[in-house]
Amino acid sequence: MATIRCLPSGSWNVQVRIKGQAPKSKTLPTREQAEAWANQEESLHRLSKLTEAAQWPTVKELGMAYAEAKLKDRESYWKAQMIARQLGKVFPVPINELTPKMVNDFKLKRLAEVRSETCRGQLAFLSRFYRYAKRELLLEIDNPVSRIVMPAASKPSDKVVSKEELDLLLGQLKPTMALIVELAYETAMRRSEIVKLTPSCLHLEERIADVIDGKTGTRNVPLTKRAVELLKMALDQCPNRNRPDTRLFNVRPHSATNAVKRAREKLGLDASVRIHQLRHTRITNVARKGLNNAQIMVVSGHRDPRSVARYTHLQAKDVLHLID
Repeated sequence: MATIRCLPSGSWNVQVRIKGQAPKSKTLPTREQAEAWANQEESLHRLSKLTEAAQWPTVKELGMAYAEAKLKDRESYWKAQMIARQLGKVFPVPINELTPKMVNDFKLKRLAEVRSETCRGQLAFLSRFYRYAKRELLLEIDNPVSRIVMPAASKPSDKVVSKEELDLLLGQLKPTMALIVELAYETAMRRSEIVKLTPSCLHLEERIADVIDGKTGTRNVPLTKRAVELLKMALDQCPNRNRPDTRLFNVRPHSATNAVKRAREKLGLDASVRIHQLRHTRITNVARKGLNNAQIMVVSGHRDPRSVARYTHLQAKDVLHLID
């Protein structure tokens, strides 16, 4: 049982009480981090009780514990939970009973049903679950995925969403989703980074937004004038905007993805028109302005210049204005 309270300093104190153990307490900067820590402690306790009783967790139990402990508030959190539930139905067994042959049979069956990338993602998460069990829970368990040949990775899409396609999408979306989608186009922020924005993250006079605990850590994002307008609209619509820790959007990341998918299908747009491609589009458009890699990385949040190269698919006409 966890108790979370806001301290006068603005930090959040969380206390976890587990029967038979001394209470554990920790102070963290945000409520989300406090909740994540509490969930991690409770998940670890549930798994430890199973192992103490000489019982192995199921694939689903292990996957859900991994998501709570390692991915809370990250973009992949909901995906990990979804995959844990899917794999739990396929493999309703304790993790020590899952064999490489069972995993390989699953791979072959899935490859006949879904794209290679989908199957690869499920196997990759399964492998993460087992690495978590071995390295962090110290369970003596072999990873059944380690002996499997992984399906080939798909080539990243280089689709650039046109302004016309964007306008069509926005016209099909509800106001909150339309704000999130246009912010993705204007800022190159990931969907999870946008839905975690709070009033304290915004410095609109300076045209800066703070990304807290993003995929590549904490960073500052430069805002276009249109992005500033959109964020002012989001603030105006936020019922608790006077509380600095209140999220501007009461939306889960995957909900934004699903909203774009439904709008795209209704409009008959190509399947490559996805919310992540709006991020790709902004980075590409920034590169076309002639910014160097270091400047592009400020916008994109990448740490590796090679990742920037993958996102910036320039053509000869895009650099004509930069040469004599």
